[in-house]
Amino acid sequence: MTERKPQAQSRRRVQPKPRLLKTDSEPPKIENEKPTEAQAAEPKENLKPAANKRNTRTARPQERTTPMTNANEEAQQASELKTLLARIKAMCDAQESGDIGHFIEHDDLSCDEVKEAAEAINTMTRGHVGPILEGINVFEKFSQGDFSADMAQLPGDKAQLNRTIDSTRKRFTDVTEEIKRLSNAIMEGNLDVKADTDKFSGEYREVVEAFEAAFTSLNGSFHALKSQVDQVAQTVGQMSSASQELATNSQIASSSVDEVSASTEETDVQVKANAEAAKNAAHLVNVNAEVAQEGQGKINEMVEAMEGIDASSQDIAKIIKVIDEIAFQTNLLALNAAVEAARAGQHGRGFAVVAQEVRNLAGRSAKAARETSDLIEGAANRVTAGVRLAAETSESFEKIAVNIAEVKDLVETINRASEEQSRGVAQINTAIGEVARTALSTSQQADELAATSAEMTAATEHMAKEIGRFRLSETAVNAGQWDAIAGLDNLPPEMMAKLQEMMDAGHAVPPVAAAAVMKGNGRSNGHANGHGDYDERGFSNF
Repeated sequence: MTERKPQAQSRRRVQPKPRLLKTDSEPPKIENEKPTEAQAAEPKENLKPAANKRNTRTARPQERTTPMTNANEEAQQASELKTLLARIKAMCDAQESGDIGHFIEHDDLSCDEVKEAAEAINTMTRGHVGPILEGINVFEKFSQGDFSADMAQLPGDKAQLNRTIDSTRKRFTDVTEEIKRLSNAIMEGNLDVKADTDKFSGEYREVVEAFEAAFTSLNGSFHALKSQVDQVAQTVGQMSSASQELATNSQIASSSVDEVSASTEETDVQVKANAEAAKNAAHLVNVNAEVAQEGQGKINEMVEAMEGIDASSQDIAKIIKVIDEIAFQTNLLALNAAVEAARAGQHGRGFAVVAQEVRNLAGRSAKAARETSDLIEGAANRVTAGVRLAAETSESFEKIAVNIAEVKDLVETINRASEEQSRGVAQINTAIGEVARTALSTSQQADELAATSAEMTAATEHMAKEIGRFRLSETAVNAGQWDAIAGLDNLPPEMMAKLQEMMDAGHAVPPVAAAAVMKGNGRSNGHANGHGDYDERGFSNF
């Protein structure tokens, strides 16, 4: 509230500013519920508070009111009444347009009666707007799921708002409780629960009926699912047995292939070893052939050398013979010299000594020549024998070379055969490797199939266990399924007989097929045969 400055020095009232009034007969238009900042900033010197007026009257009771003063007060009151009416009209327009927070601004009014009237109108308006806002808050809490929200009890006819909120709360709680009950039934597996649709009306009833339809659909789906799970369990059992047998056979085949593969690998190793040995033998034969040829060449060279030695020995023998003859002649000359020295007497004694020494040397030369001749003769004999042996050895080497050539041909033949055998064994080993990989792949696939079958068996058992915890309601064959039953009339007699045997043996069959069999037997009653749960979609166990 804007503070007003009291005028203590004068009781003279001044007309309010022209902004609050209009000169014509229409009331002024008030744009906002509160004064603008310019209005709030304006001094209110021309407006005298009612309290100041009362205080002035109390302080100066003896002062007499002049006619002019009464006229001014009446004019001021009339002006403020006109302002109040304009503001009431503005508030009504704002309230009508939806601005329920718009109230009459009365802080600038100085007349007590006018100000009290404005406050009373605001109080009445708040009395109407307040419950509306409180009710809006309650319904906002309802929209958030908080049904504990409430509002103060209203008096008189306003209490209808309390009754409406209580009724709405009860409708909401009834629907939510019914939904909770049905949801808990689903969580507990009680699909045979019925919804209480008679308690509700309008869209509430449609919501509950939708839950009822969901229960019916779940019942049909679980009936079908149970039948399919049983069928899948039986099929998975058969597949598991087949996969285990396949895995066993694959393991046996894989073991056999492994043994054959090991044998072929050993054979391949042996063949390769033989081929390698044949190659080595061929190499050795070639080396020996070369050595034999080289030896034969050396022997030929040795024969030639011995023949040269023999020729040289003969030449040396001739030289020795010449030396022997020279020694003989020298000996004769020495003998003649000795005879001549003896004839000379004392004068030929020195010459006799020399002649004797020459004779001795001639004897030694003759002896050495004879010994050398003997040695050369022996060497010549040995050389002759060596030449003969070398010739014989050369002939032997020639025979060895021929034999080595034959062995070389045989070794090369063995080598080629070993290489062919090695290639054949390698091809066999490759083929067996492919068979082994195929057998291993088959074994692995069989193991995977067996593992998958085991997982599927566990999954179907778990699914059957989960489905088993639901209590299902009995459902009859609907009229739409009789078209499917009529379509089974064209089944071959053998198939109909097989279905009849399965039914007689107590096996579960699709309800549609059972109905078709019963129809063919004149026992069509629109229901399943009682050997299993009915399935709207026509699935069951085989």
